[in-house]
Amino acid sequence: MSIAPPSTPAAVPETSSRSVWFDVVRANAWLVPTLLLLWPIGFLVEREDGLDPYVAIVLMLIGINIILAVSLQLINGISGQFSLGHAGFMAVGAYFAGYPTTSLTTDFDQPGRVILFFAASAIVALLSSVVLFAFFAIIRASRRAHSALPGVLFMALIVWIVTDVARARDAEVIGWATAWPRGFALLGELFVWVSTHGAGLADGFTQALPDGWVKPLTFGVALLGGGVCAAVAGLIVGLPTLRLRGDYLAIATLGFAEIIRVAFNNIVPFGQARGMSLTFYANLADPAERLIAHYILPWIYGTAIITIVVIWRLKNSPKGRAIRAVAEDEIAAGSLGIDPTHHKVLSFVTGAFFAGLAGGLYAHYIGFINPDSFTFMQSVEIVVMVTLGGLGSIRGAVIAAVLLTFLPEFLRSPSDWIALAAKPLGVEDARGLNLPQWLVTTFAWIADKRMVIYALLLIVVMLVRAKGLPRPIRWLAQRRKRTAAA
Repeated sequence: MSIAPPSTPAAVPETSSRSVWFDVVRANAWLVPTLLLLWPIGFLVEREDGLDPYVAIVLMLIGINIILAVSLQLINGISGQFSLGHAGFMAVGAYFAGYPTTSLTTDFDQPGRVILFFAASAIVALLSSVVLFAFFAIIRASRRAHSALPGVLFMALIVWIVTDVARARDAEVIGWATAWPRGFALLGELFVWVSTHGAGLADGFTQALPDGWVKPLTFGVALLGGGVCAAVAGLIVGLPTLRLRGDYLAIATLGFAEIIRVAFNNIVPFGQARGMSLTFYANLADPAERLIAHYILPWIYGTAIITIVVIWRLKNSPKGRAIRAVAEDEIAAGSLGIDPTHHKVLSFVTGAFFAGLAGGLYAHYIGFINPDSFTFMQSVEIVVMVTLGGLGSIRGAVIAAVLLTFLPEFLRSPSDWIALAAKPLGVEDARGLNLPQWLVTTFAWIADKRMVIYALLLIVVMLVRAKGLPRPIRWLAQRRKRTAAA
């Protein structure tokens, strides 16, 4: 009996990179009309006779907090870490996005100079990182001689840097004997040289742009540059600390956030403790001067939408499933060939990047920043939003960010917010509500004790909903199932 040869399987057609990119563009095509729709909304909110300025501020802060909460959800909820340093990454983005738009431009009119600033910073950072990497490689290789030698050499390196900087601080001229301060001075001279020799090219690039593109491009480059700087800070923090877990990681990230804040407290170009005043990103249209209106609301909520989409797609991608596997069981994930450190650092850097974007948006909307704007309590507030929304839930982080931003402001003046909601009914202010005196007294007491009430509400919610706020769609589906079963 003859045996038929096994049939050869049909060849699987290879997916070309072109079709992959086409699928990506098609899947995200809805983003374009959504982002374009934000511009008329910005016109309605930010014009002179638009929304009340106080309400507009609350609306902008809600958008910024959505970016911060969703980006921290990637770190704390999806990847299973516990970071308390998000305010530090926000500060990096705010300062590095605000400094070039304030010192190198008058009204966001020099995109070439801003690009040159970040290019020169990247060259200096790359050169300094090569030198530091060489030192750390030598220190790490010394463990072949003795296991305790790397720690000793690292402490000796720290003492050498501190001693050199202290000697140079008391000296009138920085000599070659103080190696580290002289090296820092050379890096500063390299930055100035790159900025000077590239100024002509940067100005030519600016002049070649259409008038309507100059201001948005300057602002966009500053935001992206601040986000990249925050991502680099996240990489620097993540590489040495993400081998830690739980409370140890929280303490380490908190320490790095305080180091960042103290550093900005002593950097002269950033205003030190006095802070730095920035140019607001907003102007009204003036056809006579060929000025078109620019609004920051589309930038804030456009960035919030992009943050949600990126984090959601990352969470549900193969890379995101690997991140969640590391969060569930790091040892089991490592046995399957998943690199825990790589995936932790990836989530940390991505979250820091979006926190830097939020910092840049916050700086250019408020118009003034100082180190006290990014304290430990700012990180705690973002952690509370993530925890209240439910660890791992992007939808919950958005809902918690909206509620926890709006609730303190509502408790500050409940009658004013009720009057604003009743404005379509002809109510102009709180006096038009004709509230009884006992209710007016109650609202005044709530406004006086609003932070105590706010804290008690958080405690009650966490006791009742320890796993976070209920997800509306899932809650309705479960309720229908229970009703059908009954």
